[in-house]
Amino acid sequence: MSAHSRSFSGSVTAPEPGHPLCRVFRHGGRIYAYDAGADQVVELSPSVASWLEAAAPDPAVIDADPAISDEFGRAHAEHGLFCSRRPRLVAKRSGRDRAIDYSSRISQMTLTLDERCNLRCAYCPHTRAVAWTRPHGERRMSEETVRAAVDLFLTCAGGGSPSISLYGGEPLLAPGLVRMVADLVQAEQRPEIRIILDTNGTLLDDAMVELIAERGLYLQVSLDGPAPIHDRWRTTSDGRPTHATVMAGLARLLARDPAAAGRLRFQATLAPGSDLLEADAFFVKLGRNLGLADLSVGASYADLSWMVEADPAMTPSDADGWERARDAYVAACASGRHAALGPLVRAWFDGPLIRFYHREAVPLGATFRPGGVCTPGLRRLHVCSDGRLQPCERVGTAFVLGDVRRGFDLDAVDRLEQAWFDALGGRCADCWALRHCSLCFTAMIDRETGRVGAVPESACRAVREEFESTLRLWVELLARSPRALDHLKGSSVS
Repeated sequence: MSAHSRSFSGSVTAPEPGHPLCRVFRHGGRIYAYDAGADQVVELSPSVASWLEAAAPDPAVIDADPAISDEFGRAHAEHGLFCSRRPRLVAKRSGRDRAIDYSSRISQMTLTLDERCNLRCAYCPHTRAVAWTRPHGERRMSEETVRAAVDLFLTCAGGGSPSISLYGGEPLLAPGLVRMVADLVQAEQRPEIRIILDTNGTLLDDAMVELIAERGLYLQVSLDGPAPIHDRWRTTSDGRPTHATVMAGLARLLARDPAAAGRLRFQATLAPGSDLLEADAFFVKLGRNLGLADLSVGASYADLSWMVEADPAMTPSDADGWERARDAYVAACASGRHAALGPLVRAWFDGPLIRFYHREAVPLGATFRPGGVCTPGLRRLHVCSDGRLQPCERVGTAFVLGDVRRGFDLDAVDRLEQAWFDALGGRCADCWALRHCSLCFTAMIDRETGRVGAVPESACRAVREEFESTLRLWVELLARSPRALDHLKGSSVS
């Protein structure tokens, strides 16, 4: 048995009867197990794998078979593996003063300055007015609400890189409010606070370019790749393409402010028919043209689950180049050429590996709080156009945690955490992926009705499948080369 992880340290608990909280999987002709109790991946012999895969593993088998006994015993004694103890689930965080947290530790605030958008992207749930999210609206944030929101953030901001993200709709439809936010932050002399424009990039006119240059604003621009990929989905309300307009606006910005290249990030949303390697080649060329050795690109796949039933062609397939991109990623990492990969391929595959690499890898505690990925409104906070506070911008009209004038309603935070706990129905204690669950409060919102209720098992299954995909990539890289993960050493979890 070989451990595909960093060394384990900590107290060792004697084996207990029952099924260990782990997942056995086969990859590349080898057998592995991810053990949730120790948060480690190990390679198994067929005999131990067979024992672990039994519906009710019999402890007597370990004693009866010397080979299993030796392998299992060493794994348990040296790495704390294969304990069957389940944690006790708890609904709320404990041991911290909520009032202090919510008065000094907000790291990111997102302001919906304007609910309108000048585009009608085909994959955008806001465009389609899907039940679980809000549609594009007509409301614009008032100046009074902007001032109250910024004042709240200036009071409560904490952490190393606090930021205010200006969102929509399309925030550049409200240029006066963009300027107002910049003025308010500048007046308080808070240079550590970044102001980020989350924009579709089609409204970068001379006046906006001047403001961005003057105030050193950051930009996250939605750009899905070359024109054939981008323009298939990202069009104006009357169906016209937008790629050329975005590129012209970027050229205008960088001609006025070359340093803006270092404050620029792209978000590529890939949908069926969007070849990952083709899009990646575009960003490689774009980075070269911008003079950036390391272009910052984020990657996501369009959630088209709400479209697939109506049009099966929307189902993701290998035609999108995922497998070819994965093969290229593995080959580059195994040969020490990770840095030569394009920014989109790196963004696509690095993220899950980075999160797993930086896991704590300590024994699973006696208690566990489901949904640790999100503390409502603390790590991220959304301000609606009317000033209501929400955990993030992806929860539609649900989960109000207060408003910018009166501040946080900590009782509402407690109620949301309890509702989340109830919605999971106690399933987490028996889930081998519980320590790496990416589900958040949005999983409570029914995709068809928009009503809040139980988290469907299908959501949990999707998380397990995604995590197992990460584990398979992890073990494949290590099997190819012991140094295939060296590029993760200087990484950090954002």
